[in-house]
Amino acid sequence: MKNFLGIFLALFLLISCGNQQNKTANDNATALDEVSYAETAQADYAAPADMAKRSMSVGSMLQDSNDQQKLIKTANLRYEVYDLDSSLLHISKILKSYKGLVQNERQFDQGNRKFISLSLRVPAENFDVFLEELMNSDGIRKLENKSISSQDVTEQFIDIESRLTTKRQALARYRDILQKAETVADIVSVEDKIRRLQEEIEAQEARLKYLNHQVDMSEVRINIYQVVPSTYIPEKGEGFFPKLLKAIDNGFEGISLVFFWCIRLWPIWILAIILRWIFRKKSKE
Repeated sequence: MKNFLGIFLALFLLISCGNQQNKTANDNATALDEVSYAETAQADYAAPADMAKRSMSVGSMLQDSNDQQKLIKTANLRYEVYDLDSSLLHISKILKSYKGLVQNERQFDQGNRKFISLSLRVPAENFDVFLEELMNSDGIRKLENKSISSQDVTEQFIDIESRLTTKRQALARYRDILQKAETVADIVSVEDKIRRLQEEIEAQEARLKYLNHQVDMSEVRINIYQVVPSTYIPEKGEGFFPKLLKAIDNGFEGISLVFFWCIRLWPIWILAIILRWIFRKKSKE
């Protein structure tokens, strides 16, 4: 009887442990499904309610404060200057005073015009005053083109930040689940999701950093040129002695060509000598 009770208790403990492990595995699987569902639901912008809520939040942010707008400003200038070097020095001076930098510089000639093409970056808060001081320069002879444009990327910022918040929350929950996972399959699955989320977060952060740089540093493209008067320089003729030396040199060159041409016919000369010797020998006989 005692042996029977002992076996019964052992089987009861084994069944209880198995049920507890299954419950833990089921709980982990349920948690994984909940995180995946929450991540998908928060990232799904197709739902009408979410779209309406999102549009209202964006609209309120834009209306509450214009200072929060994210604008990428770009200016394109093309003008003729009196002196290219002094104009370049003037641009460099005011660029330094407004804490700007040169992104690209190219110099080239086209006909009787010398060009300098510049791509500059200026802090957004100094963009207008930089252009105003640049246009007031006395070195400008003729302004051919001036265009200023701005691109509003506020909605892109809001979208990226919203996605980053969602992904970071999901990443935190996956890390909590990883601490509780017991089976190898659960651990591998959670680690794969964490890796993909980290890659997506890094990509979104890089995009946000790029947009911030574009907003903070406005671009100014400048094409300036100077018209250089063309002068005719007549070709100077050769003197008597240079012509004489050139004629003598050409004569020697002609003689050498004839000499080497004759040398090239050596087989014919040898054949002619042999035939002449044969004819002489027959004539003596």
